[in-house]
Amino acid sequence: MSAYVIAIIFLLLILLAGYLFISHSIEKRRAQRQRLITALRARRNSFRDLATGFPTGFLSNDLTTLLYRALIDCCEQLSRIEPKDPSHAEQFNLYTNLLATQKDTDQQARVRLDNPKQIKEAHGLLQELHKFVMQQSALNQINQVQTEAYVDQINRLLLQMSVDGHVFHARQSQQIGKVRLAIHYYTLARKALAAENASHGFDKQIAQLDSVIAKLQEKADSTPEGAENSDASPQSKTATTTDGSSSKEWKQFDEENDKWKKKQIYD
Repeated sequence: MSAYVIAIIFLLLILLAGYLFISHSIEKRRAQRQRLITALRARRNSFRDLATGFPTGFLSNDLTTLLYRALIDCCEQLSRIEPKDPSHAEQFNLYTNLLATQKDTDQQARVRLDNPKQIKEAHGLLQELHKFVMQQSALNQINQVQTEAYVDQINRLLLQMSVDGHVFHARQSQQIGKVRLAIHYYTLARKALAAENASHGFDKQIAQLDSVIAKLQEKADSTPEGAENSDASPQSKTATTTDGSSSKEWKQFDEENDKWKKKQIYD
């Protein structure tokens, strides 16, 4: 009798262990599924914001095309995981149509961001796009030529935004008569370009920055210490004059930055 009871207890323990193991496996798969859904939704939202939340021309056609493909991939995966959610299929169709339209779109003139908040937001989103490119490369979804081309364009855009941010603050400083602070920001812009100038592709931009810095430095040297803050209005007028005298340099600076040599991407 005791052996019979022991056998039943042993069987119950096996069943309990099996139940706990299956429950744990189900819960683990459910957690993994939820993490994947959360990651895909976050990536979809980030790429949507990058593709549609900035002025037309901010991104090259190549990067915009890459974004639409990434969005299509996210929506396709979400449709498989959550087939009962019709929004995934709707968005899949939307981005598929946008991608088809994008292929026939001419490259827009380069548009710069002049809002520090937008620059910061775009910086984070572009870093996420960079991660996606490297992931796709590791999965052999894109070849080495495509990977290098995408990374090059992303890095150049990140660099340009950094330079644009410094220039924005420099011009703001000039407008309120803070010449030395403007020199500081222009110098930061120059250093950012110089750090990536191994191929001398930014020589003209750096030379133009040097010209603007030299003019401001000459003005700062002729201004007594503390005089910048003593009378903001006259200084602002002078700063405006300085801006006008260097407008040709900045026009050339902008034009040179639009002449980046893009690598051809083959699908």
